[in-house]
Amino acid sequence: MSNLMSRREFLKRTAQWGAFGTGALAGAQLLSACALSARHEPVLEGRGQVIYANKSLGYYFFIIQQEAMHREVEARGFEFMAAISNFNAERQALQVRRAAMKKPVAIICDPVDSNEEFIQVIEEVRKQGIPVGVIDTPLNKGDVSITVAFDNYKGGMMAAEKIVRLLIKKYGSPRGVVLNCYGSLSSLAWKLRKEGFERILQRYRHIELISKATEGDVTKMYEVTEETLRDYPNLDAVHAASETPARGIYEALKSRKRLHPAGSVEHVIFVTIDGEPIAHEWIKEGSLDASISQDPIAYAEICVELLDTYTIQNKPIPFKTYSNDRYYWQEAELRPTAAGPQLVIPPFEVNQSNVNDKRHWANIALKEWGIKYV
Repeated sequence: MSNLMSRREFLKRTAQWGAFGTGALAGAQLLSACALSARHEPVLEGRGQVIYANKSLGYYFFIIQQEAMHREVEARGFEFMAAISNFNAERQALQVRRAAMKKPVAIICDPVDSNEEFIQVIEEVRKQGIPVGVIDTPLNKGDVSITVAFDNYKGGMMAAEKIVRLLIKKYGSPRGVVLNCYGSLSSLAWKLRKEGFERILQRYRHIELISKATEGDVTKMYEVTEETLRDYPNLDAVHAASETPARGIYEALKSRKRLHPAGSVEHVIFVTIDGEPIAHEWIKEGSLDASISQDPIAYAEICVELLDTYTIQNKPIPFKTYSNDRYYWQEAELRPTAAGPQLVIPPFEVNQSNVNDKRHWANIALKEWGIKYV
C-alpha cells in the first residue's frame, strides 16, 4: 500500500468525525491517520487537553498546520482535540466557548475573523484562567497568551518587490500591467497582504495596478483572471495572496494560452504567497516565478512550545529573538503587541534556487510526513 494519503482521502475521513457543538471534532487518533510516517512518542502522559479551533480543512495549508499542532501537542504529553468551523466565524466563536467548558490546559485558535466579537470571546476564555494561543491570523488587540504569525504586510511587500524586479528585467524600467487577486478583507492577514502589495506598486507611476476582490475563492480567481486577460491581452504580471485559490489563476492563464515558462517572451510574471507544494511544482516547471512563504508547521510547533514552556507554567514570555535552525528562516522576533506577546515569523522567498531545501514546510509535509497534495 502506498505510504501517501491524498488530500481527498483525508477529507473523506473527516466526514466521519463526531460533532463538537456545530463543527467537527477530531480525536487524537484521527488526524494523524493522514500521516502514515513514523510519529514521535509523547514524552509525558496525562497532562490534560489542548483544544485547537481551526478555521478549515479545505486548504492543504490548514491540514498541515493542524497535523503539526497534533504532533507537537502529543509529543508534550497532552491530549489533542480539534474543532473545525469551515470558515464560519459564528460557529468558531461557539466552538471556543464550548471548548472552554471542558477546562482544557490551553485553547489555540486560527481565527476565521479578526473582529471585535471574536476578540471578546478570547477575553471571556482568558478570564476563566485558560491560556489562549493564536496562530496564522493575528488579532489586533485582546488578551492573547501568545500569537505566532507571519508578517503579512511585509509578505505582500515582498511579492510586489519581486514583480517590480522582474518588470525591470523585462522592460528595463518599472512599467507594465499587474493584476492583484486579493482575498477576504475580513481576514486581517489577507487585508495586510493587500495593503503591503499595493503600497509598493503605487510608488511606480508607469505600473498600472488592477486590484480585484476574489474572497480567496478559486472560481472567482479564475473568473477575474479570465476577464482581465480579455480586457488586457498584454497583461504583464499577476499576484495571489494564497496558492489554493491561485489555481484559478493558473487555469485561466492556461485556458487563454498565456501559461508560458519564465524566460519565454510570452511569460506572464506570476507570484503567490504561502509556499504550498503546488507552488513548488509551478516553480519547478517555470510558470511561477516565486512564492513568498510562511510556515504553518512552525506556527503550530512554536505556539505549543511557548505555551507549554511559559504560560501553562505561569512564567512570563521573554521578549527576545527566537532562534531555531530547524526552520528555513532560523530567527524570528518575539515582541509585545496590543494583543499580547507575538512571535513574528519573517517571510521568505521560495524560487528555483532553493525550492528543494528540506526545511521548507511543503517538503516536510509531502516528503517526510507523506501527506499528498491533490
